[in-house]
Amino acid sequence: MPEAVDTEAVNTEAFWVGTIVDWLVENASLRKERIDLKRRFTQEPYNLSAVRVLTMMDELVALHNARSGAKRVLSQNWRLAHRNDTVGDFMVAFLTLLCPDDRGAATDNGASPASPVLQSRQGRSHNQRVEALRADPGGDWKPVDLEIIASQYAMKFRKITGTHEVFLHPSVPHCVTIPLKAKIRPPHIRAFVAMIDDMDEAAR
Repeated sequence: MPEAVDTEAVNTEAFWVGTIVDWLVENASLRKERIDLKRRFTQEPYNLSAVRVLTMMDELVALHNARSGAKRVLSQNWRLAHRNDTVGDFMVAFLTLLCPDDRGAATDNGASPASPVLQSRQGRSHNQRVEALRADPGGDWKPVDLEIIASQYAMKFRKITGTHEVFLHPSVPHCVTIPLKAKIRPPHIRAFVAMIDDMDEAAR
């Protein structure tokens, strides 16, 4: 787990999503671009044991408690219920547990990324990751960066022939395609951000 973080960001969605991704990179010995939010922790490419996943939960809560001064303890039922989650589902469930007040009708039921939990208008308007893309479309962005945001917005994404990835949402008539192996260029980022803006406009 990171040694030092911005204490003001400790309970933000971006902080915890980034922390879980970093944990996977370290413990599954993967590059960020190989993180697939639709795969379970125990599946390829992670191949983590169920015990290691349970330990991860305890490490995350310990980090939360150390940074926030809280004394939260995960129930055994919660830990067992979410040990077989996909990475994306676990992120949603964990964020719902830590920050229920920021997520409206949050429930401890292992909600999927398609649930309303991460789709609130409040959450969208304050999405730091989207604003980072908007501010720096020429940055060194990886597919996993866009996949994390896509999960937060209940967007569907799938890989095509191993060279490209497509992002879709039912409220938008068009899709956005990005390269998986070549550098993601500014037009790709601008199109992705524009798609999210179109989704927000359609939701009004």
